[in-house]
Amino acid sequence: MKRVLLAALLATAGPAWAQMAWAQAPDIQVDQPWARATPGGGKSGVVYLTLIDHGGPDTLTGISTPAAGMAMLHESFDDNGVARMRMLDGLKLDPRAPVALRPGGMHVMLTDLVQPLRVGATFPLTLTFAKASPVTVTVRVLKIGSPGPASDMPGMKGMAQ
Repeated sequence: MKRVLLAALLATAGPAWAQMAWAQAPDIQVDQPWARATPGGGKSGVVYLTLIDHGGPDTLTGISTPAAGMAMLHESFDDNGVARMRMLDGLKLDPRAPVALRPGGMHVMLTDLVQPLRVGATFPLTLTFAKASPVTVTVRVLKIGSPGPASDMPGMKGMAQ
């Protein structure tokens, strides 16, 4: 009798445990967050990363970091041969469609840096979404002019994203 009762409990609890594990898994995946080092007493910097939405449609609505006075989503673009930049209010995310923030396109603009970004340093960056829970990642600072993390890894030259 005890074995039958235990089997019944495990059969009903199994799916509940699976649902709890799924509910605790992050809906938004953030890959390879990185920044370029800033020269001298530079007061602004840039962060790049890739976002992958594993939940339903969502929107990136906010960005913050203790490393800067302000963090904003920006987009660089060409306007008849003139490089320009504009602030974006948010970024729509579609399930399973990666969105890359990279040099020459969308990026996180940091202003009023607390201190210059030095090669090898790290700092936290928190991304806020309309539906998903906030995600905090560690941003790694690469050399000035770096095209991305793959270029700073031994044996990976020329394979930057």
